[in-house]
Amino acid sequence: MEKWFDTEIGRSILQAKYYHAGETEPHEFIERVAGIFSPEVREKMRAYLEDGALSPAGRTLYAAGAKGKFKSSLSNCYIMPSPTDDIESIFTVNQQIAKIFSYGGGIGVNISGLRPKDSRVNNVARSSTGAVSFLKIFNTTGEVISQNGRRGAMLVALDSEHPDIYEFLHMKQENEKLASMNLSILFSDAFMQAVIDDAEYELTFDVEATGEKIRRTIRAAEFFDEYCQTQWDWGDPGALFKDRLNDYTLLSGYDEYKIEVTNPCGEFGGNAYNSCNLMSLNLYSFIEDKFGDAPHIAEEEFRAAIQTAVRALDEVLDYGFDTQPLEENRQCIRDWRSVGLGLFGVADAFVAMKLAYGSRESCDFIQGVLRTMFTEAARTSAALAKEKGAFGKYDWEKTKKSPLIQRLAEEAPEVYAEIKEYGLRNGTLLSIAPTGTISLLMGVFSGGCEPLYQISYERTTHKMEEGSGSFRVYAHSVSDLLDYHKLPHDLTNEDIKKRFPWVIESHDVPYLHRVELQAAMQKYVDNSISSTVNLKHAATPADIRNIYLAAWKSRCKGITVFRDGCKRGNILGVKEAAEQEIAYDTVRPRRRDNIARLEGVTLLRHTSCVDKMYITVNKTSDGDVFELFTNTSGGCQSNIATITRLTSLALRSGVRVKDIIKQLTVSRCSACQALIRSGRKDISLSCGSAIGTALAEIYNECQKDETAKYKDKSDDKAINKECPECKRHTLRPEGNCVTCTYCGWSKCE
Repeated sequence: MEKWFDTEIGRSILQAKYYHAGETEPHEFIERVAGIFSPEVREKMRAYLEDGALSPAGRTLYAAGAKGKFKSSLSNCYIMPSPTDDIESIFTVNQQIAKIFSYGGGIGVNISGLRPKDSRVNNVARSSTGAVSFLKIFNTTGEVISQNGRRGAMLVALDSEHPDIYEFLHMKQENEKLASMNLSILFSDAFMQAVIDDAEYELTFDVEATGEKIRRTIRAAEFFDEYCQTQWDWGDPGALFKDRLNDYTLLSGYDEYKIEVTNPCGEFGGNAYNSCNLMSLNLYSFIEDKFGDAPHIAEEEFRAAIQTAVRALDEVLDYGFDTQPLEENRQCIRDWRSVGLGLFGVADAFVAMKLAYGSRESCDFIQGVLRTMFTEAARTSAALAKEKGAFGKYDWEKTKKSPLIQRLAEEAPEVYAEIKEYGLRNGTLLSIAPTGTISLLMGVFSGGCEPLYQISYERTTHKMEEGSGSFRVYAHSVSDLLDYHKLPHDLTNEDIKKRFPWVIESHDVPYLHRVELQAAMQKYVDNSISSTVNLKHAATPADIRNIYLAAWKSRCKGITVFRDGCKRGNILGVKEAAEQEIAYDTVRPRRRDNIARLEGVTLLRHTSCVDKMYITVNKTSDGDVFELFTNTSGGCQSNIATITRLTSLALRSGVRVKDIIKQLTVSRCSACQALIRSGRKDISLSCGSAIGTALAEIYNECQKDETAKYKDKSDDKAINKECPECKRHTLRPEGNCVTCTYCGWSKCE
């Protein structure tokens, strides 16, 4: 049977993401990763890795054996402390984010401790720009601190009680620079109950520095409907249920362990400075009699793999201890020793078991699997506590308050007794990660607990010796299913569904069944589950509302919804035209010779040196802006003519009109700004800006879709204060001064 590392996909992922310098063969990679474990664990881990049955998370695969070569954390992601309401705390957290990014980690941060917009501050600005405004700082850090060519992953969350909640909801729509952040709203039980009751809800914030008490009353259901509409449109923010995050863990009885946010993908909620130390079992590998008369899980082998995985995770903490970015991260390991064992290949296992994803039978099966995982993981952690000692903050009186420990007392009393006697080595045990890359690496399996995105898809190859081409890639279980029944590998997805009705894709799963399956798993997962419900394009905001309410009522800890074709994009593979690469010095502008008719509109603009600038913008019959001309009553006509000719050249050469407008309108003339401050509101910022705004006006008139229009992002209410002179939201702090980037007004202490 072909091994995962013999496939083109497996080898290409190893080459692109996990090989160290000098590594060229899979066995070198496997030996390096297995080599970090104790002799007892090493041989088992080597065998599991070779078989694709168990895999550490991506950061561990890459950083294993890196000591002495380069700095890299073995943790995938980190929980940041929530910045307190002062500038020192904000920039301290930002500095720590930068260091974590430099070690390859992603972060989650809760900004609910920052005062709302327009609240009083004791500095030159007089009032705060709000919690959301500081996200630009974190975002810039993520852009600057690159991780092997990609930006660091980041989740930002805000409590549902914060007065800036509406601004947070719409921040991506109003600021494209923050589009790569993951956002989540932390909904409380009280807020969700107010949604169901259609009751009023009070948003609150007390500013300790000024004594200001901010109160705002909203209708919870109205906000939630707007939230679901925004989710339908943009696929963001996700939802986290903060009471469930805290009241259903192994550490629920520890008042000092407070979960304020999760990692970017949502599978790990932890206290400040905790980190994701993850590993996942390939559930498909433990199914026996696949597709046969009596498929079942190999219980003994599965339990043995769980034991090895927990021991391996605990050893990863020790191996990676001194490579943690911050001393606070190391202290968190001493205190809590958090690990997260998860699954991938769940949807493939359902195919092998002949169970439709989301059916009652599949929910019962996966709940039984998680019950085994949790029980065995707890048993192993207690055994490790006997051998090596419990986690630093361990306290039986607090531990026994956990509803999960109480569940063990009822369902596995022998494990409960072992914990009572020896303690637990680890404060957290199970986390269901998305496993996007490692599930592909280990043999094209389904990620995490997600359904099959597609039964099969076309993959392009670019091997130099063969030229380019494409081939069909089947989900691992589907490929095995075809082989089992001796069927050819050229069947369409629809043919496969007809022959095997339990084989279904993500869009085929009724969305409430999707929630039910997640809730069935959560019963035995002490941490969280990364879960995205993928909806067809025709889904409605009401569908999304039903999903979130069902998830909260069934006691899930969080969930994300993504509608196919929403404005944020599509993670399920909707094809977009590839951006054509333009070779240097090759573009020829479009000629006017073969265009019989152009329609023009003339607009009037004013600048400090041109009393009247007539700008004519011509467009084709299709509504495409084609060229422009200017006629001026003064100023430097040769400069204005040069700007005009270059703008027309760019238009006829196919340059994006929005990019042309942006470059023209950033130009500022101090003489024009002076006139604006004196009260001349009809004055453009410069001659270039006058041409740019005229072009924008006509371009926007030609756009039928509102989202296609050019929008001036400099006048940003979410970030800047209103200028007292020009009344635009372009007032920015610069040292001890504030300056308007539009009219040039400034004031200093």
